[in-house]
Amino acid sequence: MKKGMILLLLVVGGCSSQVQKLETCPNEINEWADVLMYNDIEYIGLGKEGGQRQKGEKLGEVSFQLADQACADHQIENGDAAFLPEGTEIFESVGYRPDFRLIAGGRLFQVHRNEAAETIKELYDIEGKVTKLSRESGNDGSHMYDYSEEETIAFIEDFLSLAYVGFDGIYSDIAYSNPVFLRLHLEDGSSFRISYWLDANAVNPGAYATDRMKSIIIEGGRG
Repeated sequence: MKKGMILLLLVVGGCSSQVQKLETCPNEINEWADVLMYNDIEYIGLGKEGGQRQKGEKLGEVSFQLADQACADHQIENGDAAFLPEGTEIFESVGYRPDFRLIAGGRLFQVHRNEAAETIKELYDIEGKVTKLSRESGNDGSHMYDYSEEETIAFIEDFLSLAYVGFDGIYSDIAYSNPVFLRLHLEDGSSFRISYWLDANAVNPGAYATDRMKSIIIEGGRG
């Protein structure tokens, strides 16, 4: 599986040294998304959507801060973080598997790419934890409407069963179309957005959806 595209400009390749500074880089410094790499898994910071956070066991520390130090062709490695200083402690997030969520620098990070996962259920530790599915505006991200409890349960049931192929696995089918924006609300008050491309019947972080999921998105949420 290829590396996933990380929202902003996450360029992968090779950099001759992690400790290279701006004046020694053969290319420009990159503008990084809020990424953290731990145990071969890429995580993205959830920001204000993180909800309540309770730290569990300490797992490790940040070994390299990418911002203003990594070359644009730097290959992200375990211990790398975009904006967290070296030495920042990395903790479990109580109530979730560490391959789904971590806490570092007082902030919540959620999996963005995990090549070891084969299904969305293996990628996202959300079974039995989703309280609501909602639709958001593609223009400004504002809340549009909520789906019913029955629609939410059916959508999540199918969502978790999907084969995870990664963003690159669906990219060719979604490259020239606009997505529908959905939000998953969890029991702890946190939430996160997923994108759904109706024409391709594809959903990020990289899977092809069921016909029932598509029907819910098109017809549901208006009763």
